[in-house]
Amino acid sequence: MSRPPVRNLLRILRLFRDGWLLLGLSLVLALVLETGLRGAFALKDRVAAPASPDPRVVRDGYGGQAWPVEHYRELEALADRWEPYTYFRQRPFQGRTITVDDRGRRAVWRATTEQGGGGEASPPVKILMLGGSSLWGFGARDDETIPSLMARALHERGVVVEIRNLSEIGYVSTQEVVALVRELQAGYRPDVVLMYDGANDAASALLEGAAGLTTNERNRVLEFNMLQSPGRMATAIAGRLIGESALQRTAKSIGRRVFGAAEGGPPALPAADLDALALGVVDVYQANLGLVDALAERYGFRTLFAWQPVVFDRASPSPFEREEAAKYAWLAPIFAKVADERGRRDALKNRGDFLDLGLLFRDSPELVFIDYCHTTERANARVAERLVEKLLDVLPGR
Repeated sequence: MSRPPVRNLLRILRLFRDGWLLLGLSLVLALVLETGLRGAFALKDRVAAPASPDPRVVRDGYGGQAWPVEHYRELEALADRWEPYTYFRQRPFQGRTITVDDRGRRAVWRATTEQGGGGEASPPVKILMLGGSSLWGFGARDDETIPSLMARALHERGVVVEIRNLSEIGYVSTQEVVALVRELQAGYRPDVVLMYDGANDAASALLEGAAGLTTNERNRVLEFNMLQSPGRMATAIAGRLIGESALQRTAKSIGRRVFGAAEGGPPALPAADLDALALGVVDVYQANLGLVDALAERYGFRTLFAWQPVVFDRASPSPFEREEAAKYAWLAPIFAKVADERGRRDALKNRGDFLDLGLLFRDSPELVFIDYCHTTERANARVAERLVEKLLDVLPGR
């Protein structure tokens, strides 16, 4: 009477053993496949051409010069470090087109002795510039960024300035206000503070589903206190390993080939009311201007605020710009809504220290944008000229 239960137990044990064997073999097979595919992809990536700008950008935007290819390689080589309160800043970097100092600040043009620099009788006007990657100088050599071009233009007008470019790739206006506060805490006393914003404030609101948040704020939420939760950390590591595995890369490649799925499509966006988002973007921006106004009154500096142009502002874009606008079409509605909301703010438009550059390149015949918001060096010069004209109105003693 006891044999059937014994046979059942033995059968269960055999099934358990076979299951473990199958699982083990599957894991070994997956590991072998992963290792082999990683090796193949590593070889492919090594021999593949590095990221480089579109040939039309090089030809029409940079006059066929060779340096943009090297510039893109240097952009890929940049690395962030932690920065208190504002999350991140660039690590020091020395390249042929990009220089970042040990405090994470992009280099700015300064007059040499031969150019009349260094022998000034009066102290220079100290200008602190804050913005995102457009003012930082994405797509431009050190001496051709907007801050550098402004420094040169002011020097040619006989205005001695010392420009500190505190812009950072990805920063929104609230991070810039915090960065300004930190500079003032450290004892720096600028004569003028210039903020150049717009694209990141609008884009981050759409990506996060709420205005006033930093770019990729959801990642900071996921990372919060992760060291205190081994379970969350293990889950995050596993998800990262799976997401970046060679098997996953292979599956995506097959999907693109079989189903024609586009590579790097629009990101998943949280549900949000675009009108409310646009209202929030401009509300937060104006609130930040008010905070800077209060700091200006307390610390005695002048202010200049500028709203940057984007490719969606163009009336007759070049073929390349049309493609970029289509690639980033998911951003177009929020940019349009924010532009409309901006136009309704009389308090903003009537500020003597505010400059809306949204229509600066609307009818320009040449290629202006190298993506949806970054401009060529030639376009940087036009932006710099407009900013200098406005800056001369607010400079102390003028």
